[in-house]
Amino acid sequence: MFDVYATLRHYCGFSRNDDDFVDRLSRYYSVLIFSVFVVIVSSVQFVGKPISCFTPASFTDAHITYADFICWISDTYYLSIDAEIPDPEDLEARQGTNAIRFYQYVPFILLLQAFGFFLPGFLWRSGSFRLGICLQKHIDQLDMSRRSLTEPPIYRRQLIRNVALRLDQYFRMRRRSSIPKLTFLYLLIKIFFIVNILIQLTCLHYLMNFDFTFDSLFQRLIIYSTTIRHTSLQFPTNVLCDFIVRFLGKNKHRHTVQCVLPINVFNEKIFLFAYLWLIFLFICAIYNLLFQWIIFILFHRRVRDTRGRRLRHISSKHYCDDIFQENELVHRIDYQPITKNFSQRYLRCDGIVIMRLFDMNIDLVTMNDLMNDLWELYKVNPL
Repeated sequence: MFDVYATLRHYCGFSRNDDDFVDRLSRYYSVLIFSVFVVIVSSVQFVGKPISCFTPASFTDAHITYADFICWISDTYYLSIDAEIPDPEDLEARQGTNAIRFYQYVPFILLLQAFGFFLPGFLWRSGSFRLGICLQKHIDQLDMSRRSLTEPPIYRRQLIRNVALRLDQYFRMRRRSSIPKLTFLYLLIKIFFIVNILIQLTCLHYLMNFDFTFDSLFQRLIIYSTTIRHTSLQFPTNVLCDFIVRFLGKNKHRHTVQCVLPINVFNEKIFLFAYLWLIFLFICAIYNLLFQWIIFILFHRRVRDTRGRRLRHISSKHYCDDIFQENELVHRIDYQPITKNFSQRYLRCDGIVIMRLFDMNIDLVTMNDLMNDLWELYKVNPL
């Protein structure tokens, strides 16, 4: 049977965890949030009544319906409730910079924003697969070993061993290339996320004229029930609309009606939340890229032997202090040179990044077992 969920999971990556939490804030949670916004706005536009115009008493029901539709698909404009409506021939004075042209396309704008967050994650999955490593399959198998509580222990260990064998093959074949391609790809994807956030922030800030002050945010977050609510220039709820009705012959009747856009109440809150969410994502992405990855790769690339860490962990529980110190001393004497080669020649930069991603997404016991298996495979044929 065709599994729709498995297909969506494979191509959309919503259930994947082959990256860190900050990446998932962008490529999963942001896509989910903007998709929900698309559904909300689209339901109001296509199911509800996004606009309602105040028409003359002489209009029939057909005229009212026509006025609502023509004003919805046409450009409306905003004038203060106290301002006089200019002459019909003076279009520049009537509309000018107060024309509202974007509210019909809000679902497509939100959909484009969601796609902007989805694309870097898709490039990461495709790029890592082309480089010969499918991180998600390894993580799924390691997670399966963790959940195999009712299976014999040898079954769990074999699952971890299979992952270690594939990683060992990948690490040894990768020696032919001196460039850490996977590391560069991962850092490039993080830069793509930041660039996407900056582009969206710039568009919201300049195209929609957001005033990022406490008073402005406080006013926008509250839905007013008075005419003060109509003073919003970006998302006005009370607008004017001009349209022409043709009759037989050369008769043309120009009408100017006042319309209410209740959908702009949702649009303003949605884009305000999106603006604050993008600022939060930008701060998290910058911190994550600089401090959690670039500094880690440059200054903390050496990986200690997990066999030694595990010995010290067991010694602290089951042995006295003098036996623990003796084991630690023997370990330092026997394994220090080969451990250095294990990090610098075997794992190298790409392997350290892979192990760090595994460590972020699987439990500590499984991670220690995996590193122990890799260590045993490395000792068979050191580099």
